[in-house]
Amino acid sequence: MTCWLAQFSDVPCEGRLIRAHLIPRQLLRREGHRDAIEDPRTWVWSCGGAMGVGGHHGMLDYSRRLRVPFEALPAGVVEIAEELGLSWWVAREYGPA
Repeated sequence: MTCWLAQFSDVPCEGRLIRAHLIPRQLLRREGHRDAIEDPRTWVWSCGGAMGVGGHHGMLDYSRRLRVPFEALPAGVVEIAEELGLSWWVAREYGPA
């Protein structure tokens, strides 16, 4: 396993690998899709720094310095977003298809 998000950054990986949700857990909960939180189509492996909120995961979620283009998303992310009616969010966050 490697940090999937590293391909979008020149910064070296930091910390252990964790699950980085490309469709946030909070959104899945709020929209009534708690079961999808564990679905491997909603997340990728990413380095998380010392506490899990650093590394490339932190750059994506917290500092928002890391951007993933729509065309680079794993097919499963787009698929589950369509299944759950969350395509609007994916388009807003990652750009239109």
